[in-house]
Amino acid sequence: MTFVRFLRAVGLVALTATASACALDPDVPSLSAQIPERFANARGAGGWPSDGWWRLLGSAELNRAMESARSGNLDVSAAMSRIEQANAQIKVASQGLIPSLSASADVAQSFQGSRSGTAGRGLTHSGSASLGASYELDLWGKNLSVRRAAEANAAASEFDLATIVITTDASVASTYFQILALKRRLVIAHENIASARTILDAVKARVKFGTASNLDVAQQESLLDNLLVNVPGLELQVQQSIYALAILLGQTPESLKITGSNPDAIRIPPIRPGLPSELIERRPDVAFAEAQLAAARFNIQAAKAKLLPSIQLTGAGGFQSAAFRTLINPSSQFYQMAAGLTQPILDAYSLQGQVEVDQGRFRELLANYQKTVLVALQEVESALVAYHKTAEQEVLQRKAVESSQRAYDISVEQLRAGIIDRTTLLNAEQTLFSAQNNLVQVRLSRLQSVIDLYRALGGGWERGPALDVARVP
Repeated sequence: MTFVRFLRAVGLVALTATASACALDPDVPSLSAQIPERFANARGAGGWPSDGWWRLLGSAELNRAMESARSGNLDVSAAMSRIEQANAQIKVASQGLIPSLSASADVAQSFQGSRSGTAGRGLTHSGSASLGASYELDLWGKNLSVRRAAEANAAASEFDLATIVITTDASVASTYFQILALKRRLVIAHENIASARTILDAVKARVKFGTASNLDVAQQESLLDNLLVNVPGLELQVQQSIYALAILLGQTPESLKITGSNPDAIRIPPIRPGLPSELIERRPDVAFAEAQLAAARFNIQAAKAKLLPSIQLTGAGGFQSAAFRTLINPSSQFYQMAAGLTQPILDAYSLQGQVEVDQGRFRELLANYQKTVLVALQEVESALVAYHKTAEQEVLQRKAVESSQRAYDISVEQLRAGIIDRTTLLNAEQTLFSAQNNLVQVRLSRLQSVIDLYRALGGGWERGPALDVARVP
């Protein structure tokens, strides 16, 4: 009967507190973001890139680099450690939902000597053993909201990891393609240097026969020197790019070797972006912003619950005796139960301020979420435009190289036949060299547009079903 009366008293206290409770609606605006029905620059049927999209490019060396980055990149490792921390924080936040239990035991021994002429008390022992428990009734969902906020933060950490992985993938591919383009420009530079030297020899031979002047020789030597000047700079950029790629792979700079040298060997697959509404499910940065919103909403609920009465249940029981031999006797048993009600009064002003702080934080994150969605749409549209326009540009640039090559070949033949002067050939040389370098740059831009589009589409990432806690009701 005693325990039943105790529960009734607790229920009465809870009922009294409920009468003074306010609604725990977080009082924040709902999510809203205008999503178009289709991408303006999309062509063809829909279809999303899969994880491992770089394999479609047909480069075994790039595949190996991507695998090394997935396992060795230090930014990815740091993000994985943050996930471990967030998951551990869930355990910390869960403590408020379960009772706390403690055990204690103590033993004492005392001695009191006898006085002259009186009987002494001698040696005495005492001991006790008890269990204590306490539990806060989570009537307003404060402790549950704290746990939910921790779960949302843990989900955000996983989304953050996915974002870092996709960014790392894009950086690895971009740096690798830049290395190929630089090495291709080096090959072109050496080919042009060889051609310029051949022409220089021909011009010098014409000087001996009186069909060319020393000015023609000086002009050709100037062109050759300018070509030679470009080589050290290109070699420097190649090495620096390889060192940068090594860091992305988690390797020392001198350990990485790149054998590829031709960006034309990279296949460019067709890309179909699908629907804009699906983009929200395929971008981990969007999911990250959404998870932050969820955590912020739970924080508001927890902050509002702190304004309401708190009911604490405590209990203890065990054995206590002045003699070891009677410690576990029924007469040595004891127990006590209590319920406490705490209502914030003087600090309610600061608690209400914290609610307003959390609400303001939610509105800030809501704006960030909406901006993230808009940026995602903008990145896809920009990448689609680049993907299509750089393809057109490459076709036109290849035609420019072909026509420049024909003009150069004709100029060389006519110079040897003495039909044209040196100035005409010089212009043809410069036009061809410029067109060849521009073609490499355009090819690199096209490859970069593929990387940007895959990254903008989420890089094949998919939101797992276990992470629905990030969804705000």
